Amino acid sequence: MAKSGDTVDWQDGKSLSECMIYMLEKEMMCDVTFRVGTDQSIIKAHKYMLASRSPVFYTMFEGSCPEKGEVIVPDVNSATFKILLKYIYSDILDLSLENVFEVFYVAEKYMLSIMKHECTSMLSSSVETSNAAVVFNVASHFHLQTLIHKSLHRIQKNAVECLLAPNAMKMSKKCLESILRLDSISCSETDLCRFLLKWAGHQCESERKTASGENMRERAGSLLYLVNFPLVNKEYFANEIADSGLLTLEEIVSVFYSHYGRENDFFVKSVRKEYNEKSHSVLRHTFITSGWYPYSHNQYDALKITVNKNIELKAVVLYGALKEIHTSINKIIVKIKNDEGIEIHSKKYETCTKSCEMETVLLSEPITINAHAGFTPNGRQFKVYYVLRGHMQARMQNR
Repeated sequence: MAKSGDTVDWQDGKSLSECMIYMLEKEMMCDVTFRVGTDQSIIKAHKYMLASRSPVFYTMFEGSCPEKGEVIVPDVNSATFKILLKYIYSDILDLSLENVFEVFYVAEKYMLSIMKHECTSMLSSSVETSNAAVVFNVASHFHLQTLIHKSLHRIQKNAVECLLAPNAMKMSKKCLESILRLDSISCSETDLCRFLLKWAGHQCESERKTASGENMRERAGSLLYLVNFPLVNKEYFANEIADSGLLTLEEIVSVFYSHYGRENDFFVKSVRKEYNEKSHSVLRHTFITSGWYPYSHNQYDALKITVNKNIELKAVVLYGALKEIHTSINKIIVKIKNDEGIEIHSKKYETCTKSCEMETVLLSEPITINAHAGFTPNGRQFKVYYVLRGHMQARMQNR
């Protein structure tokens, strides 16, 4: 039923999505009521629209046990639910780094694949920025493995920038544990200690508790023992930590003793290395004095490689043809397979046309290879005389 204040010609000149949004906002002809969030906010909508976009809503209203009466949604706040409805009605997604976690959650909950893709795209575009901590937190919760590795690597090599970002405070305890367990990072132990305190204080504030040393200790829990307090700046420890209530008296005494050579009894003893990246090239042959043709009648030339450190594979170096080739066939497919034989990279690249020239082929993006895992780069030729001799270039983390 139309409400007073609704104009008679509200449809005039509007697109379908504009009309649908108008009906949603004015609660015109709504046939389902939701109680959303912990405060049970009332939000009305149209079953037809919801069921047409989401298989979850379709089953909810048209399945074997359809919902009757009001629908309770306790795990989504009202602001996020309204973003969801606006997207369903108009394809417009009000997405930001501030709400990407909540929006990803409802996209997954209601099986909206394109909405999830929009969230993933935003995270991917933010992974190499100071917002890597947000990406790491969301990716970890939703098991986005590629983004987990990329964002953690970004934090590892730009720790101060990433941990100073205001939204870093929102990361989960599990994510912070992953950072504190790194055995190399581009910041000091004092920087990590400061961040842990800020993070614990933020957890207290979000729970509406005083950020006292005791409350922060409770929130930090076992994370405290991943910080090497004996390596924290002595003045900072004495002025900011010792009297805060964060540590017990025995722990404080142990740290002070460690300043004079006694081993501490409580905290991690390993010294975290300063993060440092180095590029290494691994040659298949030192030199070749004459023609080398073992693959001249095969379609593929491949190398099986195993590494003992975490690396990023960023390029392969290829030898050119045995003789000059026409520019129309100067493309080669480079494939990388993991230990299980699963293809993790496959892309066509331009390569050299001159006889027996070497050329570095930069991969479109570095590929993370974990320690003790094997991988196989191979090249596919378009002509049998197109012989490849492998060489790889990798970026290794000092650990």
